[in-house]
Amino acid sequence: MRIAVLDVDGTLIAGTLAGPLPTMLAEAGLVPRDRLARLRRAQVASDAEDPQAAARMNELFAAMLTDVPCRAVSAVTARLWQRQRNRLFNFTRPLTAALKEACYVPLLISGGPQEMVAYLACELGVTLFRGTQFEAVDGLFTGRVASPVADGKKRAAQDLAGAGRIDWPGSLAVGNSLGDVSSLSRVGRPVAFKPSPALRMLARHHSWPVCDRTSLLTYLRDQAALPVSPPASARDMRSAHRAAPPASVSSATRRLTERLLAQVGGQGAVTGECSSRVTESALMLTLLRRQKALSGVQSRLHAYLSRSRAAADAFDAAVIDATLDGIPASDRHRLIEQTFDGAAQHSSDRKKLALEAILAVVGPEPFHVDVPSHAFEHHNEATWTRLRQIAIHHLHVPDPVAPQLTARLLRLTERGQDRGIIEGNVFAHLFALLSLQQTVPGHRVIHDGITALAKAVRDDGGMPFIISEVIFCTATAGLALARAGADRQVLHTMGDYLASQQAGNGGWAYAEDVVQTDTDTATHVLSFLRALGPERYRANIHAARQFLAAHLGEDGGMPTYLPGQPSEPTMTANTITALQPDHFVHVPLLERATAYLLNAQKPDGTFERSWSLSEANAMLRALNALTLAHRHNPSSHQGRLGPAIDSIHQRLLVTANPDGGWG
Repeated sequence: MRIAVLDVDGTLIAGTLAGPLPTMLAEAGLVPRDRLARLRRAQVASDAEDPQAAARMNELFAAMLTDVPCRAVSAVTARLWQRQRNRLFNFTRPLTAALKEACYVPLLISGGPQEMVAYLACELGVTLFRGTQFEAVDGLFTGRVASPVADGKKRAAQDLAGAGRIDWPGSLAVGNSLGDVSSLSRVGRPVAFKPSPALRMLARHHSWPVCDRTSLLTYLRDQAALPVSPPASARDMRSAHRAAPPASVSSATRRLTERLLAQVGGQGAVTGECSSRVTESALMLTLLRRQKALSGVQSRLHAYLSRSRAAADAFDAAVIDATLDGIPASDRHRLIEQTFDGAAQHSSDRKKLALEAILAVVGPEPFHVDVPSHAFEHHNEATWTRLRQIAIHHLHVPDPVAPQLTARLLRLTERGQDRGIIEGNVFAHLFALLSLQQTVPGHRVIHDGITALAKAVRDDGGMPFIISEVIFCTATAGLALARAGADRQVLHTMGDYLASQQAGNGGWAYAEDVVQTDTDTATHVLSFLRALGPERYRANIHAARQFLAAHLGEDGGMPTYLPGQPSEPTMTANTITALQPDHFVHVPLLERATAYLLNAQKPDGTFERSWSLSEANAMLRALNALTLAHRHNPSSHQGRLGPAIDSIHQRLLVTANPDGGWG
C-alpha cells in the first residue's frame, strides 16, 4: 500500500483547523473563562517547535471540557467547521483527489480534535484520519485525553493502515513542523511545506524538497507523477469536487437504481407494503376473540404479540400485556405523556385520545377514556380520522347508546368497506368494528369487515397500520429514478400509472381505493410528472396545481388533507418545491408559503415533524424549499433565507449518528 501522510494545520488549511474552538466554547458558556485563560497563557509561553508542547495544550484543552456535554461541544464544532472550510488552501481538494487517482491512500493526521479532522476528511473524501480524542463517559467529557496522536505520525499512519503492508519507499508525506519528522523521514517522497525554522534546517540537512502553496502541486506532478494542474480558484475546485463523485458513490447509486427498478411492477406501480405493528395486531385479536371468529388467525396474532413483547417500548408493552394477560396499564396518563414526550403535534389531544382508546379497548375493564371533550370533535377531518373519532365516541358514551349513533357508524362502515379495508386504514377500520361489536355484535357488517381485514394479516402473523402506499411510493421512487437517469420507458410507465390515479379534485390519495387525497402525495406526483414530461402530462399538472392552490391557508401554509385544517411546515415545504418550476404563475402563493416556512422554523433550526418521527425528514423538505427560494432571489424575505438554511445545516451536522446517518 502506498500512503500519503498529510499534516493538517498550516499544511492543508491556513492557520489551525480548531484554533478558534476554545474561545467559541467559552463564548457559548460551556467552559469557564479561567480555564480558557490558563490555556491561552500556556500557548503564549510554549515553544512552537516543541512537539511536547502540543501534547500539553491538548491536556489543558481536555481539562477545559470537564463535565461539558459532548453534544453541546459538537454543536459548536459544527459551527466552527462551516467557517473553517473556507480557509482550506486552493490546492487541498485537487491534491487529495489526485493522490487517490494515482493510487495513493491519503491519511489525514493531526494533533487537533478528532471531530474537526473528521469534518475535513469528509469534505475531502478521505476515509483514514486521526486526531486527538477526548475521553467521555455518559455523554460528558471527563477532562482527560483518551487517544493522543503520540509517538509521532509514523506510528499513527501504521495504526490507520491496520494489517496492510505499507510501501514506505513508494509513499509520500507533507508536513510543516517538527511533529511531522517521523513520517517525513520514513517515506520515499518527503515534502516540507512552508516549514518552520527547525524543520527547514532538517530539510536542508536531509535534502528534502521544500514547497509552498504555489509550488506544491507542480512539484508533485513532476516528481510523483500526480495527475494535477494548478486550480483556477477554490470555487472552481469545489464545483469540480461536487460534479465528479467518487467511484464508490457512483456504484452505490447504480445498485440503488437497480433495486428500485426491480420493484416497479408491470403497470408501473411500486407497492410499498407496510410491516406488522403491535397496535393493530392487538385490536384485531381483541375483535376476533369477542366475535369468537377465525381461531387460526387468533393463534397467529397471539404468537406475533408474544414475540414482540421483548423488544416493545413502554406503550406497546402495555398494549400487549393488556391484550394477552388482561393486565391494565397502571398509570395510563403517565404512559401516554411519555409516549408523546418530545413529539408534540398540533393535534396532540386527538392523538392522545387515540392512545387512550387503544389501551381502553384491549383492556379488561369497561371502556373509558379521560380526555378533554373537544378531542372527540371531527369537523373537517380526513375520512379515516372522522370514522375513528365517531367509533371512539360511540364506545365512550354511556349505555344505552342512541340508535342514531349506531346507525350512522353502521352506515359509514358499510359504505367504506365496499372497497375492502376502509381507506386502506386498518387502524380506523378496526375501531369501527370494535365499536359496532358493542351494540350489534352479530351484524353482517362486522362479519364482512373481519373477512376483509383477515386478508391483510402479514406472514409474521401481525397486522399493519395501512395496507400499502402504492401511489406515494411510486411517485417517490419515480423522482429518484428520474434523477438517476433510469430507462425512460419505465419512467413513462410509472408516470402513466400515476396520471391514471389522479382524483377528480386534481389531487392524489396515498394508495389505490382510497378516496381521501392529500397534499403530501400530490406534491410528490406533481414533481415527478413535471420532471418526466411537462407536455405529456400537461392536463394532470394543471389540475394538480389548482388542487394545491385551493389548499393554501390564511397563514400562507398548507395542510395535509383538507383546506382549513392547520398548516404544516413539511406540507408547505413540499408545495414550494413542487410549484417552484412554475414560479411566475404562483408568485403570491410561493411568497406567502416561504414566509410561513421561515416563521415556522424553531430557534434550533428544526420544524414541527408532521406524521414522521424523524426530525431530519421535516428539515430536509424545508431545506429543499428554502434553497430553491434562495436561488431564485437570495435577498428576499429581508435576507432571512440564508440564515435559515445555515441553521438547518448546523442542526443536521450536530444530530448525525456515529455511523453517519440520521434516525
